Amino acid sequence: MAAVIFFLLATLPPQPARTNLTVSPELMRRTVSGAYHIHSTRSDGAADKDAIAAAASRAGLAFIILTDHGDGMRTPDPPAYLHGVLCLDAVEISTNGGHYVALDMRPAPYPLGGEPSAVVEDVRRLGGFGIVAHPDSPRSQLAWKDWDAPFDGIEWLSADSEWRDESRVRISQVLLDYLVRPAPALASLLDRPIATFAHWDDAIQRRPVVGLAGVDAHGGIGRGMEEGGKRRPALGTVPSYEASFRTFTTRAILERPFSGDAAADATELLAAVRTGRVFTLIDAIAAPGFLDVESDSPGAWLDYGIGDAAELVMVRNGREFPLPTAGASGRYQLTKEEMGIVRFEARVPYAPGKPAVPWIVSNAIYRAPFVIEMPTFGPDVTVPLGPDAVWHAEKDPDTQAKIITSGGEVRLDYTLAGGTRRSQFAAAVTDFQGPAATFKAIRFSIVGVHPGRVSVQLRYRNGRGERWAKSVYVDNERREVSVPVAGMVPADFQQGQAPDTTGAGSLLFVVDLTNALPGVQNSISIAGVRFVK
Repeated sequence: MAAVIFFLLATLPPQPARTNLTVSPELMRRTVSGAYHIHSTRSDGAADKDAIAAAASRAGLAFIILTDHGDGMRTPDPPAYLHGVLCLDAVEISTNGGHYVALDMRPAPYPLGGEPSAVVEDVRRLGGFGIVAHPDSPRSQLAWKDWDAPFDGIEWLSADSEWRDESRVRISQVLLDYLVRPAPALASLLDRPIATFAHWDDAIQRRPVVGLAGVDAHGGIGRGMEEGGKRRPALGTVPSYEASFRTFTTRAILERPFSGDAAADATELLAAVRTGRVFTLIDAIAAPGFLDVESDSPGAWLDYGIGDAAELVMVRNGREFPLPTAGASGRYQLTKEEMGIVRFEARVPYAPGKPAVPWIVSNAIYRAPFVIEMPTFGPDVTVPLGPDAVWHAEKDPDTQAKIITSGGEVRLDYTLAGGTRRSQFAAAVTDFQGPAATFKAIRFSIVGVHPGRVSVQLRYRNGRGERWAKSVYVDNERREVSVPVAGMVPADFQQGQAPDTTGAGSLLFVVDLTNALPGVQNSISIAGVRFVK
């Protein structure tokens, strides 16, 4: 027993190191510490908002951002101070290609879900700021699948992902370490997320993308909603919210310090997040620490406070450049040769992980203009579906659906069956063959009485009736839509991309519970359907 105790004490992760910094007091007053990506009892967390705020207060945080699972239809709680901590309410939305967190978003008029690109589009339309959650999770159901979608932010570090690739022996050791040093034990699980950094560094070459660290705190071990059930902490409240909050934090640099007015302070905080005036500090490695990037017309610079043992590294397009620093704190002016889209990391030799996780991570300075070369095409050749196309309705037994055609326009009037969810759907369907057998896109105009989403689908004549789909938005303003076949995704259980369209036999416009509620009523009109050769 003595040998075991000696071994455990000898292998304990170290206490956080303390750094001596000289940073502008005014700048430090405008820098607030908080935690992003937290679940409460509203979804699959172990505690309510009040208890979580109390834990955040004990950990010394100024703000928390709650991200309970949902479909975006719930009106977010207004910002509020609890236990001296600013509490913001956001939502984590499940797509069929990963999870997407929406901050500062108006309530959705229909459930958000389905294709990642559709959710990204809807969050932006509703005024929200969207962040890809745990993008490279070892659990495939949680990993992000659509890297072409124009997301606003990405979790460069996810506490949920970091433990999933560890062995049971390693997890057991961490649990024992946790009993003595909770936050350092959790930090010992962290590694450098190479794949996620590659995705982030690639994305910021095309558009601004904010990097955040997600604590993904649930207040205990157990099965979450994304794993099939309500969370039931298996070991009390291990890891606790407080331990998670002491592991790493999001530091926001505000235009002015918090005033105590929850609504005004929330506006300041969200502005910092949206513009990337945030950095990540892994407090369980060392504290305090500071990185702030700024740019204006003459140039760009980095204010830093990293102590004597840290190395400062500039990352540009995935390449690393160690920077000379004059002391533990200072300002680094970028040279003309260094101008570009760059971000910064502070690294310490005693950081955990193989490879080691960076201690501080900044967001990017965007000094190079974004030049997007658009592909050029010759004039498209289209084949119209024709005014004599025969349309019919398909639906579940209890749903009401009616097709009305007039010339080249088809209208689908539907009322989905009410009550419990049981795969209610309604669809306008036409079968086709002949000159449109091979095509690269489907074009049409669409309008609806109420906002919603319609799944445009191709059904194949292969004996299995496989369907490939792309979600499109509809509201009361008619608009032209082009759906590329290459962008369609499986609507059933097959995988990959849509096969050659010579095997397609039916075109469907489908409304189902992916983006609708039982009992919903609407009328959708489609006109000018044509196939792009």
